[in-house]
Order: sequence, then C-alpha cells, then structure tokens
Amino acid sequence: MALPSLVDVNKPDGKHFTVCGDVHGQLNGLPSEDNPYLFNGAFLVRGSFSVEVILTLFAFKCMSPSAIHLSCGNHESKSMNKIYGFEGEVRSKLSDKFVELFAEVFCYLPLAHVINEKVFVVHGGLFSTDGVKLSDIRAIDRFCEPPEEGIFC
Repeated sequence: MALPSLVDVNKPDGKHFTVCGDVHGQLNGLPSEDNPYLFNGAFLVRGSFSVEVILTLFAFKCMSPSAIHLSCGNHESKSMNKIYGFEGEVRSKLSDKFVELFAEVFCYLPLAHVINEKVFVVHGGLFSTDGVKLSDIRAIDRFCEPPEEGIFC
C-alpha cells in the first residue's frame, strides 16, 4: 500500500526525532525505534555510495517502518539521476533494470511530512507555485515523474 503524498507523523512527547536532509550518498547515523529519522530527500548523488545509501534506507524502512520516514526530493527523479551520476552508478554496480526500478520506487515516495500537526517538512525545490496548501499537497498524484508545470514540478 502506498503512503499518501503528505504523511502525518506523531512524535510522542519527550521522544527524540531526527530530521535529516540532503544526505547526497553519505550516511552518518542510523535510525532506531528510540531515535526515528525523517530523511527529507536528496539521498543520492555527490557521494560515491548512493546505491549503498538508498538500499540501506530501504532496508531500514522494511525492517522498522515506524523508525524511518522518507520524502522525495528534487534529486529523486530520472533527469536528476542522469545529470548527477546516480544512473551511471546504478548501471556500474547493478544493472539497467535497477535504474528503472529506482525511478519507479522514487515516484512512490511521499512529498512532505507534518510532525505533530505543527512542523511542515518538505524538500526545497519541489513546489514552483506560491500559496500551496496542505490540502493541495494531499491531492497530488505523484505516481509519475515530476511534470513541467504545476505545484509538483
């Protein structure tokens, strides 16, 4: 079952919660039930271990879904993956089939999170229009590559 475009996260009072942005293929620290993480896009490129980082994040999501949240950023798209080297890294370490699989999976990542109905977390570079409301984000059909225009481009 796919997560919604905008995910509501509840953090219990007194509990630690780490928001981490722009990992860019380099990972420092790991999530746990006692220290959940929200990785806010840009998992890839600029590091030489982007494949290992994204596979580690996906493995954590499978092992402990409540300990890790993933948001789509502007780097999780076919064009950015090609321009900044993730596509080439995937081809050299895995195969052409994995390039397509990653592209498909990235389309399923949520666009934003709201923590405790107070903190809005979205990766920069996603919305090209001012005045976007939470209801607008919830209504986005993100199961495609970002379009050329609109709030999701």
